[in-house]
Amino acid sequence: MLLKKVYMFGGKGGVGKSTLACALALWLSERGKTLLASLDPAHSLSGILRTSVGSNITHILPNLYAVELDAQSLARGYVDRVLKGLEEVLSPSVLEGAKRFASLISSSPTSLETAVFDKLSELLPQYEYVVLDFAPTGQVLRFFDSLNLVKEWLEFLFQLSQRQEEIDWFMNRKRNLPQLLKERLQKVKFLAETLKEKGLLFAVARQEPLALQEAQMLEKNSFIKTKRVINFSEEATEGLSIPRVEDPYGIENLKKIPIEKLAL
Repeated sequence: MLLKKVYMFGGKGGVGKSTLACALALWLSERGKTLLASLDPAHSLSGILRTSVGSNITHILPNLYAVELDAQSLARGYVDRVLKGLEEVLSPSVLEGAKRFASLISSSPTSLETAVFDKLSELLPQYEYVVLDFAPTGQVLRFFDSLNLVKEWLEFLFQLSQRQEEIDWFMNRKRNLPQLLKERLQKVKFLAETLKEKGLLFAVARQEPLALQEAQMLEKNSFIKTKRVINFSEEATEGLSIPRVEDPYGIENLKKIPIEKLAL
């Protein structure tokens, strides 16, 4: 696997985490194949990079790729694949009801996050460095909680399916559901283990109380190693800090941000 490191940016809205994510991805791309991915529903990569980025992976520079993940579209595709796997298990009437129910739950936070987990597990092995730009603090904490919950739920379902598989073997029947669950479980496990092993979360803040409070919330998470970064710093501070850079938008101006200390 190519992957060396996954960098994640979280924090209060307006602290400049997306700008730092773009600057770090640009710096990393000079050292290896890099993916910059936005998980924030209010995407801002296009505005910061000053180049069009969409829901399909965009080639920005020789070693830099970017994408603004469309969670709604991913969730619809994910639910459709799951329903496809259930066709041989459920009766037509029950399947029809499941499809109607799926149209409602495909927009739920858990469905959106599960679809994003699925996509990230496919993308991570293709790059040396991955930079993830999150929505404000609440999404980051829910992302880690949901990842653990979905993993535990899939483990439970897979155990049940294995018992059903024994009955099917005795009855000379074969279903694809156990294999489908196994594949989903492997993807979620891979993502969780990779983020724990190779991930680093930057809790970005400014020198103001609310931003520092949210950074502290992120630092308390028990899932992943976390470092606080003070952005727009005008004086020396403990730990990591980034000074203010005027008009830090576009490829050339992003290079002016002294971001390399975050990767060291």
